[in-house]
Amino acid sequence: MSIICGGASSDLVAFEGSDLKKLLDDGILAHNLCLFGDNAYINSQYMATPYPNTSGGARDNYNYFHSQLRIRIECAFGMFVQRWGMLRTAIPCNVTVPKTISLVLALAKLHNFCIDEAEVIPANLLSQDEQNITGNRNGSVPLVADPLIAEIINVNTTTPRDLMGGGEHFDDAPRHYRRPLHNDALRSRLCNHVESTFKTRPRRREP
Repeated sequence: MSIICGGASSDLVAFEGSDLKKLLDDGILAHNLCLFGDNAYINSQYMATPYPNTSGGARDNYNYFHSQLRIRIECAFGMFVQRWGMLRTAIPCNVTVPKTISLVLALAKLHNFCIDEAEVIPANLLSQDEQNITGNRNGSVPLVADPLIAEIINVNTTTPRDLMGGGEHFDDAPRHYRRPLHNDALRSRLCNHVESTFKTRPRRREP
């Protein structure tokens, strides 16, 4: 986890300034591996994004399988903030930015440890935490059930929808900055693979 840019920064600018970006440019990824990002990112030799404005065909099928991967990330954030409910409330003003960064990094490491140890949060504690969070005088962000996610991965889960997508903009990355970064070769190759293996978007089940 890397915390460098402010919360209002675009995902692209945050990614461009990360240590991960430098490692990817140096070729850290093994052959035939890549990253999948939403349309807040730019296609590159190691990053593939969805096709915009599709309505059927190979590109739409590619977008469907692409979305399956991104949904897992949303679920991961849901699990993270459910375990540490303080992340769904405003950090007190007397906590400095460096301390806030250290806090989030520490919680992320503890979260991974709890997963490795198969630690389960008792339901009664979740209920008590939810009451404390929603009663916070500085406000809170609710966890919302998403029936689409439940249908796709066959798991009932909740995500902090109001915390998602804040960086999906290019306000601080104008077109002349983004244009030289764009490379569609990887996305085209993946789309061709979906088409050549006859993978298609499943039809939605009728209620």
